[in-house]
Amino acid sequence: MKKVQSETQSQNPEQKKYVDSLRRLDRYARMLDSRFRVPFTRIRFGLDPVIGLLPGIGDVAGLGLSLYLIGEAIKIGAGPKTITKMMGNVLIEFVIGLVPLLGDVFDLLWKANDRNAALLRTHIQQHLTPSRPRKRWLSYGLVTVFGLLLVTLAVLVFQALFLA
Repeated sequence: MKKVQSETQSQNPEQKKYVDSLRRLDRYARMLDSRFRVPFTRIRFGLDPVIGLLPGIGDVAGLGLSLYLIGEAIKIGAGPKTITKMMGNVLIEFVIGLVPLLGDVFDLLWKANDRNAALLRTHIQQHLTPSRPRKRWLSYGLVTVFGLLLVTLAVLVFQALFLA
């Protein structure tokens, strides 16, 4: 995230839009999954596990809040593979979250929104990073080897037909 933040000054408006979107979505995911810390432990939690404590309605509300990240991912152009992974994270959290007590503990540990924010971070950073130039030498090498094989085959055929 720091790398993306430091590059903000030298970006065009479209890149700035992605960086701003990433910051906003990171804050949202953190608020839902890891904003607060249990004192004297490393356990972090957010509003999602707290809302999930409300029987029935809490899990549905948490699902709605989690779907916001997926909607934003679609808006910024995340691919179907990323969207599918995000939906899987939310679905797992929702289904297991329906089980009393076990679901609440799972919701505290799984952190689907933080996972989805990480997926979006990866997508945006790949989008912002210039693509590496292709290794043309590999293509040229393969064409050369293929050409040499064709010449060798032609010489062998010529020898077999006319010199035998």
